[in-house]
Order: sequence, then structure tokens, then C-alpha cells
Amino acid sequence: MELGGRLAKIRKEKGYKQKDLADKLNVSQQVISNIERNATTPDIDFLMGAADLYCMSLDELIGRYVVPKEENGVEHMIMGIIEKLDDTGKELSLSLVNQVAQHQGNNNGK
Repeated sequence: MELGGRLAKIRKEKGYKQKDLADKLNVSQQVISNIERNATTPDIDFLMGAADLYCMSLDELIGRYVVPKEENGVEHMIMGIIEKLDDTGKELSLSLVNQVAQHQGNNNGK
């Protein structure tokens, strides 16, 4: 998903209309519209303001996830797959990972 689409999705999830967000960040509604349509790229002040408003890190806001330095590691492959999932897929993945961890914990305790 492109940055504008991601920002629009987060805005809607947080319950803001474009006008509401524009007022909070002291920009015009047209600026919000242009960013969400990927017509313009948001500047760092906009991103920091949105991140603060949504109580998110900049990395979370833009969809950047730090992966282990070992490029071919299992963690890197898992994060690559998870990044592409929708929210339902991510929730299902979390449930599965919790089950695997719980199973491993039970087996390690024997």
C-alpha cells in the first residue's frame, strides 16, 4: 500500500474526517486530500504531527518495520510476509504465533 493510502486508512481507523485532521495539524483539507491521493508527499512536520495525534511512532505511521540485520534470517522472512497481510491476516498470524509459543513452552517444561 502506498503511503497516502496508508495514511487515509489510519485516519479513518482513528475516527477523523479529513477536515478534522486538517484542523488538528493546521493545514488545509486540500493538503490532506493531496497526500492521501499520493499527489504530494507529506513533509516531516505533517508526519510527526499525525504520529503524535495517533499516538504512534513515525515507523508505525509509515509502515516501516525494523528487521534483524541478518537479511536472510527467519525473522526477516516472517516480517516480509506479515507486512503484506491485511488486519484480519495479522490477527490470525498473532493467534497462530501465540499458539506455537505456548506449545513450545509446554514442551520445554517437560
